[in-house]
Amino acid sequence: MTKFCTCVVVLLLALHCRADQGPASVTPQQVDEIVDQLLSGLRDYVFPEVAENLQSQIRTHRSEYRAISDSNALAARLTGDLRAVGRDHHLEVAYGEELGMQKAPTSAEKQHARAFDLANGHGIRSGRRLPGNIGYVDLAFFSPDSDAGTALAAAMQLVSGTEALILDLRRNGGGSGDTATALLSYFFEEPTQLSSIVERKSGQTLERQKWTMPYVAGPHYLGKAVFVLTSRHTHSAAEACAYDLKNTHRATIVGERTAGDANSSTGEIALGYGFAALIPNGQTRSPITHTNWERTGVEPDVVTNASDALTVVYKLALKDAKPSVESGELTKERQLAVQDPQAALAEEVTGFQKN
Repeated sequence: MTKFCTCVVVLLLALHCRADQGPASVTPQQVDEIVDQLLSGLRDYVFPEVAENLQSQIRTHRSEYRAISDSNALAARLTGDLRAVGRDHHLEVAYGEELGMQKAPTSAEKQHARAFDLANGHGIRSGRRLPGNIGYVDLAFFSPDSDAGTALAAAMQLVSGTEALILDLRRNGGGSGDTATALLSYFFEEPTQLSSIVERKSGQTLERQKWTMPYVAGPHYLGKAVFVLTSRHTHSAAEACAYDLKNTHRATIVGERTAGDANSSTGEIALGYGFAALIPNGQTRSPITHTNWERTGVEPDVVTNASDALTVVYKLALKDAKPSVESGELTKERQLAVQDPQAALAEEVTGFQKN
């Protein structure tokens, strides 16, 4: 999943440079070569039976493709035909920088990527304590940067003394599977298998297991309630977090059904003449459900609109939290939060209580 998300990001960046890359138009002979390469790559599509249908679709319209000379139009048509049959929006043919996703990034590109991650808190929008001693961590994406684990550890250290935790993934588009696994590792005392990645390569099926990390840089978050906020904008690695925490009964999922992106790809396939294709050749498989959330999304335990989800989950967290220390001040804070959760959340933002 890590490679797939990274490939998508780089592919989108590459498209901005396409004006100077490859021919603006293609000949019928070039189209034939592009289609041949695409048909070859589709052999390793994650679902063999669907792969045959995808190939049949492309062959059926081959003469129509030969009549398309505009490179961008051809890429859009091929993408549309693949998705019409595969119903998988991971499937994509793009016209842009050929082999752009396989080229090693330049020093300037590395510096820009790191600066972007630093400016965005390595994907951590915020990590804080809400009134009533409830932890809250809002994650925008799972950063692939080498320091992402350190940033994540800092956020988890900050909320380690709270009595319940809310992970907000409502606007998380995915990202690094390794960083997502690092986050999940805080919630399990012993190494635990979360899933397997089943891939097809050259007609053969390979399986890689994904386990929690044996060590995390800080205290684990154990024996306390965990809640995960989701929406239809929760994608890929963020969905994996919600799915794994739900199936292991380690968290309660609150919000909307997620996007449904469980397939993955080991990289793009060069089709020639500035064209490249993303063809998912892997799928996540849970050792508990023996399936995944592709197309269906992750179904929340508590269904509510994304806009209302924080208030709803805050009430649940206050109800489930068990006070860890006797304190008149903390007791009063908790009572006020239970009486009026919205006011408590507003006070947390403004820093002032309305009288």
